[in-house]
Amino acid sequence: MQYNTIEELEEYFKGEIERVSQNEIKKIQKEIENIKNKNIKELEETARSNAEIIVSQEVKSMDSEHAISLSRMADDNQRKLMKKRQDLINNLFVEIREKLIGYTKTSDYKEKMKEKISLLSSQYHSDGLLRLAEKDMSLADELLESFGGQITVKSDESIEIGGFILEFHQDRIIINETYDARLKEEREMFYANPELIIG
Repeated sequence: MQYNTIEELEEYFKGEIERVSQNEIKKIQKEIENIKNKNIKELEETARSNAEIIVSQEVKSMDSEHAISLSRMADDNQRKLMKKRQDLINNLFVEIREKLIGYTKTSDYKEKMKEKISLLSSQYHSDGLLRLAEKDMSLADELLESFGGQITVKSDESIEIGGFILEFHQDRIIINETYDARLKEEREMFYANPELIIG
């Protein structure tokens, strides 16, 4: 399945979580109903043969057992849902990362980098330092042509996917246009979005 935008991926994720949650909830409700029916039947048989005080004790015991069982099942379900959510998030961001890596091999990527660098060089007029991923160093000459002022290019091991970091030391400005940083921000926003938290 292919996703063209982060929104589509988020919609897929929301749908998958909702489906898994509903299935787990239905299973829990069915188990609870079975336990309840079983316990009620046993209680009715006991009530016929025992005094009222014994029945009262059995009801208390059943309620306690039922509460413990319900709590245990809810905890188990929450753990399963959280693991499923984590697996989906991990798979989603691995897929996004692979698509971004694929994109960095296209001519569109190079053109987009040139446009951004040209735009930034028109906004900041001091000398700059351009940091690129080692794999993008082959684009350095073309990117330098897009820069209006003086610029030095350096490879940066922290950039794994692609993009660039542009530093203007005189202006004390660092602009991070890396896909690594963007993907990290998106992941943090994904976790922070309360609609995506399973309760």
